[in-house]
Amino acid sequence: MRKWIAYCWLVALTLISAPAMAQETEYQFGVRWSVNGLASSIDIQDIMLNFSGTPSNLDTRLPASQYIKNGKNTVKLYTWPLEYEADHELRVSLLYWEPGQNPNTEASTAFEVVMMPGVEDAKPEIVSTDPDAPLQPLQNDIRFSRDEDNDTLEVNFNNRQPMPTWCWEEGDVLNDNDATRDSLTREYRRLHALFAAGDNDALLAAASTRTKELALASGTPEAYVRDRFSYNMYFDNPDIYQLDSFPEEPMTLNLGADNRVAWLTTQGVSVPIVFSHVGTEHGASFVRSYFIRRDGQWEICR
Repeated sequence: MRKWIAYCWLVALTLISAPAMAQETEYQFGVRWSVNGLASSIDIQDIMLNFSGTPSNLDTRLPASQYIKNGKNTVKLYTWPLEYEADHELRVSLLYWEPGQNPNTEASTAFEVVMMPGVEDAKPEIVSTDPDAPLQPLQNDIRFSRDEDNDTLEVNFNNRQPMPTWCWEEGDVLNDNDATRDSLTREYRRLHALFAAGDNDALLAAASTRTKELALASGTPEAYVRDRFSYNMYFDNPDIYQLDSFPEEPMTLNLGADNRVAWLTTQGVSVPIVFSHVGTEHGASFVRSYFIRRDGQWEICR
């Protein structure tokens, strides 16, 4: 959702213990990526973190501890230009920092990968590696591929630091079919009705798993996380934010994290729950949630 980026860097402070999870981590992790003049999107474990649908100059970082698992992990940076210029550059870095450090200024780079897609016969290059970092690139498992719809810089790496088992690892394996889509649509409708009723408490209760795990990953109290995710800003300002009607046409089912995470989209990356900004032509805030299904119930995981 729109507030997510601001929230994550505000709360990326000291890690606290959480007995309910498997164990706490020593370092916290982040991902940094940059493009120059390209439309782009970035995923971890095939879960979308950020999307920029217009050609842009980006140099962005986000916390990623809550998406990093034990062993092998995958980051994918997507681009879709009409054609590349010789100076176009894709850059992906994995970051780590100690509890108490400021991730904006004190994070260390575990490794960095650069791809120059406009240069003939170019291949992704690991331009720096910290051998002591807990995250290490898989040298023979980094690739750039060109497809009809988009191009992909895929960066696989190994995490040597023990991590909690996250909800997106524990959900049921989902089938990519109409039955799954229709079941998830009913859950979106239920949440849309809560938004229409302005029921902030019920919405936060529906996302209790997300709250617990983001509190663990960021090292902040659960109460703070709940406050950061409060929807009262929308409900208290109806002259600014107007909830759109729920889409009537069938939506697209998207699956990530080895088919354990699901979300619906309407057109492109638009989602079913949207607040339009009154008085603007295209301004909108998207409620972008990711779900797992566990014990037969849909659960907001991220």
